[in-house]
Amino acid sequence: MSDHAPSITPDSILKEGWLFKQSKFIKEWRRRWFVLTATHLYSFKNQGVYKNPTEVIDLRNCSTVKSAEEELNTEFAFRVDTPDRTFFLQASELSDKESWIGSIGRAMVRPSVMRSYSEEQEYDN
Repeated sequence: MSDHAPSITPDSILKEGWLFKQSKFIKEWRRRWFVLTATHLYSFKNQGVYKNPTEVIDLRNCSTVKSAEEELNTEFAFRVDTPDRTFFLQASELSDKESWIGSIGRAMVRPSVMRSYSEEQEYDN
């Protein structure tokens, strides 16, 4: 977990909702309120309280977001891979799982696309 203090405002939220997160050591599934912004995925114990996140995932460091149903033998499960840890999450239904994977994937790509575009602009000038 990071010491990153979230600066979440209503207009910075791309997606939010309840997911289950597998705990790191005991491997228990815990219900958490997840908030996706352009650069981070946060989890909180309570809905609408954006202080003291239980997890802060920097999307710029994520390598993969994909289904993990077969790997975990758990319906609607997916994973978010970072260099230090793989986060296993579970949605309540297939459409929710697909929506989270798509939203996280787009947020992961966005910073590199923006950076590539600005780098191209520097070369053109």
